[in-house]
Amino acid sequence: MRMPSFRSFWSFHSGLGLSLAGLVPAAALAQSARDPIPIEEIARPVRAEAKKAAAAKPAVPTNRPKLVVLIVADQLRWEFLTRYAGDFGPDGFRRLMTQGAVYQGHYGQQNTYTGPGHALIATGSYGYVNGVIQNKWYNRATGRSEAMLFDPDAKLLIGETTPDDETSPRNLMGSTVGDELRLASPAAKVVAVGLKERGTIALGGRMGQVFFHSEATGDMTSSTWYMKALPDWVTAFNAKKPTDTYFGKTWDRLLAADHYPETDDYKYESDVKGLGRGWPKKVTGKLAAPGPDFYTAFQATPFGTDLTFDFARAALDGEKLGKRDATDLLAIGISPTDLAGHAFGPYSQEMRDVVLQLDRSLGRWLTELDKRFKPGEVVLAFTSDHGAVPIPEWSAEKMLDGHRLKKASIKDAVNKALSARYGAGEWVVALEDPSVYLNQEAIAKARLDAAEVERAAGEACLTLPGIAGYHTRTQLLNGWLPPTKGARAVSRSFYPARAGDVVLVQAPYSFWGKYAEKDAGSTHGSFYRYDTDVPLILFGKAFEPGFRGETEMVDLAPTLSRLLGINPPAGAEGEVLESALR
Repeated sequence: MRMPSFRSFWSFHSGLGLSLAGLVPAAALAQSARDPIPIEEIARPVRAEAKKAAAAKPAVPTNRPKLVVLIVADQLRWEFLTRYAGDFGPDGFRRLMTQGAVYQGHYGQQNTYTGPGHALIATGSYGYVNGVIQNKWYNRATGRSEAMLFDPDAKLLIGETTPDDETSPRNLMGSTVGDELRLASPAAKVVAVGLKERGTIALGGRMGQVFFHSEATGDMTSSTWYMKALPDWVTAFNAKKPTDTYFGKTWDRLLAADHYPETDDYKYESDVKGLGRGWPKKVTGKLAAPGPDFYTAFQATPFGTDLTFDFARAALDGEKLGKRDATDLLAIGISPTDLAGHAFGPYSQEMRDVVLQLDRSLGRWLTELDKRFKPGEVVLAFTSDHGAVPIPEWSAEKMLDGHRLKKASIKDAVNKALSARYGAGEWVVALEDPSVYLNQEAIAKARLDAAEVERAAGEACLTLPGIAGYHTRTQLLNGWLPPTKGARAVSRSFYPARAGDVVLVQAPYSFWGKYAEKDAGSTHGSFYRYDTDVPLILFGKAFEPGFRGETEMVDLAPTLSRLLGINPPAGAEGEVLESALR
């Protein structure tokens, strides 16, 4: 059963040249940055127009845009739009929210990670269809854990390639919006840019061009799946060493300290390569000259957002996007929101600042598009791949009972329980959240009932704080699941060839995995609303402005496909957001 896609059909005044006067109530503009602003007060409907647009719309749009821009800000919670709204400038988020169709997007799958989120955005399908269910998985054929989008036959163009690197979309099953655009119009160009490879690869799909940031050299690069060598315009961009120009610069708060009500220098925040927990933050990676640790620290700052948009501008020029006899797609991945979120958590001054600085960057980007294109030639979609859980120690202080669970405790609990029942052995071969991969060879050799072993392993995990439940491979394959939204979310994130034998369900405000191995910072990856709810804004003359309520994120790909007059991606499960289209 689908969740409601909208509350009611609202519409209000639009127009790219319209000022904010009359669109945003004075109370909303003047409200303290400490208080959230209701979304209805930002994206305010015009009552006289409330029931307009009941007339039939053409099945295929008559005027396709010249350029579609898809911006995905990694780890941006829905409520940031209201919590930070008092400090947004007039040209970024506020312009998108007052002139765009605004939805509260929801991810209906459990594994709300970067890879699965970007894959869902691009394909309109859940992990059980598109195959991208985790950021990492245990490959039983190779006997090792690998990045979900690692491809041994595709190499990075810059730097050494390892199984921890994402190098191609080979494991992404089906097609993306960009792939379908190129199938329908071979002259179309699909370009995906960003800092993280897993996000840009998913957005670029199989038939696009993909560029991401090298933590080894600070250059923008790609892989041999997409090209044999970098285009001249990328080589020219790298020749200027733009990342290195940020070496030694200071990241400080955009606004005065009283605009940041969150606790500063919280003891469970991370120190990313010398950035520290307080202000200001000198970005050097503790190095005397630019190097890998500096590039890692750089990516967690608003400077990384600046570089991303600079490279997107270079892509517009280098590929002549939107300036040819075809419709092009430019996807832009914003990673500093995620990296800062992991380090400092969603209730930190750093998280607020990186979003406020993204707001200013968005304003400059929209102004750039206004200069380059005529009204109606560009449409833009803005969204995020997932939200974030608060730092568990912070949650515990707030009486929310958060836990940070180490992998060793899970492995020990399972090995102890299975050894006591079936004999001593190494029963766990890998742990890649949320999957526990059991020793299937040992199970087969001992002629054990796999379903019984899986259940015993799951029961052992229930003894650990922070684990609320589990589902076994046998249950998921046979559909033996309780009639709950949580179980459905788990099943949507289950791809048999890549998932584990036991899929754990973390308790609210608790987590395990890569970021739980540290004693600071936070992460994401559950079906709880703090992880699943994100902004979805459709902006441009093709869309009817207004706040439309809640929708499933699988609806974005079919909606963009309808706008472009192309087939939706092969596995797309969502519905067209008819209320958004003019």
